[in-house]
Amino acid sequence: MFRSCFLLTKGEAFDLQFLTRMEVDNAWPWNILRTDEAHFPLQVSVNTQNCRIWARENPFQMQPLPLNYQKVTVWCGFTAAFIVGPFVFEEIDRWGPVTCAINGTRYESLLRNQLIPALQQRGCVESTIFMQDGAHPNI
Repeated sequence: MFRSCFLLTKGEAFDLQFLTRMEVDNAWPWNILRTDEAHFPLQVSVNTQNCRIWARENPFQMQPLPLNYQKVTVWCGFTAAFIVGPFVFEEIDRWGPVTCAINGTRYESLLRNQLIPALQQRGCVESTIFMQDGAHPNI
């Protein structure tokens, strides 16, 4: 299929915008807030997928894991100058804090009630460029 040399993909447009911005202020990448979340299992078992055991005989040992195991979800953000978080996703029920899955409502709540106040406290809300989970920074 013919593609005009004047049409840029989203990635190419971002790269061009990035380089143009660097010409104006080469320190601005230091203000990119990179974010991610991770799940940590609460059980004590070791992830044997990443564990290699060298033995004289093949043990063929299997350790069944529960399908829905208990875990905690932690979110964190960082720039070249500081770290925001970590924040744990949890809800309070009648027995106390309980871990929960991330959904749009909880994520928005984290951004509004935790991230924005943390950036306001540092005085860098306007200068911070938000980058979510490895996506291109939102300039």
